[in-house]
Parts: sequence; structure tokens; C-alpha cells
Amino acid sequence: MNVVSLNDKIHKRSGHIAVPYKNTMIVWGGYMERVLESDLEITYSVYHHTDELWIYNGINDSWFRILTHGDIPPMVSGCCGLICKDRLYTFGGHLNMQENNDFGGAVNNLFCLDLLTRKWTHLTPSGKEPLACDKLVGWVYKEKLYFFGGFGLAPRRYYPFDHVPESEDTRWSIGWNNQFVCYNIKENCWEWPQTKGTLPLPRAAHSADITGHLVYVFGGRLRHIRNNELYCLNMETMKWSDNLIDQTLRTGFEVPEGRTWHSFTFISPNQAVLYGGLSQHNAVLSDCWILNVKHGGRSVQWETLGTDWNHPLLWHKSVCIPATGDVLIHGGLKRSLLALSTTNNHAEDLLILYFKPPSLLRLALNSVCSNFKQLENHITSLPKVLQTIVRRRIVMKTTQ
Repeated sequence: MNVVSLNDKIHKRSGHIAVPYKNTMIVWGGYMERVLESDLEITYSVYHHTDELWIYNGINDSWFRILTHGDIPPMVSGCCGLICKDRLYTFGGHLNMQENNDFGGAVNNLFCLDLLTRKWTHLTPSGKEPLACDKLVGWVYKEKLYFFGGFGLAPRRYYPFDHVPESEDTRWSIGWNNQFVCYNIKENCWEWPQTKGTLPLPRAAHSADITGHLVYVFGGRLRHIRNNELYCLNMETMKWSDNLIDQTLRTGFEVPEGRTWHSFTFISPNQAVLYGGLSQHNAVLSDCWILNVKHGGRSVQWETLGTDWNHPLLWHKSVCIPATGDVLIHGGLKRSLLALSTTNNHAEDLLILYFKPPSLLRLALNSVCSNFKQLENHITSLPKVLQTIVRRRIVMKTTQ
């Protein structure tokens, strides 16, 4: 019998969500691959339980688990998770099931978790509901949730967006979309914003993040193309920019190659970090780039931080911890989903990109934990809060 270790429960995830919350990172959902017969390297998917959250404290580098109750969401991969105030919202995703349902496995469920009471609620907003899809992106602006793109079944009635089928053999085949929909939290209803400019083409497995009133969308796949397009949506004017990569190329600067299943996270109002993903040639990337936003968002410039960090990842998640400036890169796969072997495919630890010097507290805790055997008899002299942190980190280390 294959027993899932504590380390596997935390780190061996793909298609999960990871979101920032009060200097912590919340990890939820997704799946992992397990070996059925190790000699033949036959694997099967195990979806993580959705009644639990794993929380990483970015200040003291420790993990803990929270159990939840209420309308527990079904086990899914590829859904979108967003935080607004003290609530976690999850939308869409692909169901944990061996056979596709009427929606090709994708769903359009919307759930809300009150992080104070730890209770889930299945929301049923009024208005025209969005298309069921997974591998979409989302962001929060003025207490509204916005979702863009994804992969799912073709709509059976009119929707104000495009759908490109994966195959043209059937009328209702699954495919890529560029739906842009908003959930109004206060009114509990779906809204379909009208935008100006040119709506980006359908895509899935892309990335997006918001800085101020500007949203940047990068990469993604449409049919056989994994692109490196960069678009900006001004949330005040609701106008899409042209592809900003074209502007960058004209200036002669380097740009990242096309990719999917990467991460893209703002670390300051004017800088975002791009990491990894799957390239057009099915290579798992381990490069890191900085996007510099200039002149109030009117121009951008890419800056490479290295093309090989020796940590190739795809379908991972990244979170910036404001108090430390660290970018936490969690989960993901080390090999392509198309690889013949998927054994030992998952990331096994947390990758941290440091953009500020660590605090004295973190340095001291790291030193104590690294030399725990020598210092074990002196741990009780620490304040109880620090004792708890140290022992929690030691437990996590010994169970890996």
C-alpha cells in the first residue's frame, strides 16, 4: 500500500492553488502522481483532499494544516483561487473523475471559504453563468473577482467571447476560450464587462497578476502554439493594450520564449517575476525573468535573471510574501506531461527566490534548526512561541 507522506501532501502537487494571505501562503487542491507498479513505472493520479488547507508562514518558514467544514468543494485540478479580505474563492477546474461528465470534466462551480470560521459555502450567483473551464486566470479589483480564458466545452448558446475547438470533428468539442467574466461579491451575481481595444485570443495555462489598476496577462496555449504574448488591461478604462512583446522587440531587448504552466507574480508595483513553464518545444524551463513596468504602465522591459536555475518546473504556483519580499514557488512538475516516465516527476520542496536580505529572526531560526541536535537541550530556554516554531520545523524536516 502506498502511504502518502506529510511532505508529499504538502509539496507534491500540480493543478493546485497557492494564494497570499497575511504574510502566509495558502495551498489547496490539485493532484499528484503515484506509482502503481514501480517496475513498469505505471502511475495514477491522486487528488488532494479539499477539506484541508496547508499554510506556510513566510515570516518563520513553518507549515501547518487547517481543516475546514461546510460545503466542501469537489476535488479538482486547474481551478482559480482568489483572496478577497478574509475569504478564499475558488472557481472552475477539472473534476477528479475517471470518466468525463457532460462538461468534459470541467466545471464552473464557485465556492467561498470564510478563513475566520473555516466554513465553505457553495455560491449560486444570479445572471448568465460562465463557461465551465479549467487552466484559467483571475484577479481581484475593487472587491470584484475577474476571470479570463481557460479550456473547456464549447458553449451551446451565445456568449460574448470566442471558443476555438481542440478538434473540428465534432460541433461541441472542448477547446480554448477568451471569456472575460466578473463575479460581483456584494450583489452575488455574474457580470460580463464590456472592454475596449482588442480582446486577446483564446488561451489556457497562461498567467496573470495585477498591480494597482493594471492587469498583465502573459503566455498561454492556443492549439499547437505556446505564445509569449503580453497584454495589459487597464481596469479603470477597461481597455486592452496591444501585444506589448511587439513593443519590446522593436527596442532590441530580450524577451522570454513562449510558454504555458509558468508563474508570473508582482513583487513591487513596478516589477513582476516570471518563472519556468513548458516551452513551445515541450522543454520544462528553469529560467527567471523580471518584467519592469515603466511610465505608468505605458511601456515595459524584460530583464533576464538567468536561463537555468537548475530547478525546472511547470504547473507550479508562486506567491510573493510582502513582509519579506520572497517569492515562494510551490509544487509543480519537473518533467513534461508528455514524458514517457513520470516517476519522481513532482517537486519535492519549496523553491524560494530572495529579493531582500533575510531578517535576523529568520537567520537565527535557520541556524537553530540546522543545528538542532547540538542545541536540543537548550530549546526550552527559548520563548514558547519560538519553541513551537522550531519543533514544527523539525517535525516537517524529519518526515520528509
